[in-house]
Amino acid sequence: MNERYCIAAGIVVYNPDKVRFEKCIQSLKQQVSKIFVFDNSENPTRISDKSIVYLSEGGNKGIAHALNCIMQEAKNSGFQWVVTMDQDSIVPIGLFEEFETAIDRHRDVGIICPCVKDSRRPYEYEKKELPEEFVEFCITSASCTSVEAWEKCGKFDEWLFIDLVDNEFCKRIRLSGYKILRLNKWVLDQEFGKIIPKSERKQKFWITVSKVLHNSNFAKFSYKKIVVPMRVYYTNRNIIYVNKKLKKYDRVGYENYKCKGYLGFIISFMIPSILRAQNKRAIIKATVKGIRDGRKSQPVEWVAKK
Repeated sequence: MNERYCIAAGIVVYNPDKVRFEKCIQSLKQQVSKIFVFDNSENPTRISDKSIVYLSEGGNKGIAHALNCIMQEAKNSGFQWVVTMDQDSIVPIGLFEEFETAIDRHRDVGIICPCVKDSRRPYEYEKKELPEEFVEFCITSASCTSVEAWEKCGKFDEWLFIDLVDNEFCKRIRLSGYKILRLNKWVLDQEFGKIIPKSERKQKFWITVSKVLHNSNFAKFSYKKIVVPMRVYYTNRNIIYVNKKLKKYDRVGYENYKCKGYLGFIISFMIPSILRAQNKRAIIKATVKGIRDGRKSQPVEWVAKK
């Protein structure tokens, strides 16, 4: 099973829903011989399964640290590629075989990924005409990452903890001489954040507005978002940090917020987070603290290896 390129699977979990997590595991066991699980839960529950390598440090160490541990364990076990997963993602049968075929066709790829859509936000997904294409960014969930590329670019940045980990990593992957290939015929249904759709009439109105103005940010008003102070803090902190770290190589991370710079980030993320928050005081506090800590951060300026 995937002997040719030694592909393993890795899952980062945090207090997972047991039913959904079990479905995730079963979808992977049909396609790989080894699964590495890093449990970020404070009270982790060990898994007794010979095909699963269970990892935990008894607390939440962040997504980047968990991913690095998975990649290192996979390397130690002789694997060359790792498909990294969220705890609630279910991989379509056949995707791993497609990864192998893509590796055969493209020797210069560092990451191979499927398309991703959030069925709760249909306006964000557009069916692609090309069967595959090179892209600048992908999320870590269901992405097949080269262990060699991971090492060469400097691994995942653990200071980030959670938000913008994939944006910053993808930037360094490409600057290190690798490409990111997206397989457009494979689509992963992935939920981003906690949202509550509004009435059908309101959804239709805001989606129409976004199309007329050619700006998908307006479509966000078609649902109510549960704004989490912790995520607001890390986003505001990390957007400053990553652009300090990679300042020699143009902007990074703003693509998440459909903007091209910090002013756009303020308009498309910072202000809406405060306006839509259930607890505005907590969000303002998290925003200010994130900006302050981001400005105080002193990342080692990254330079691509030739």
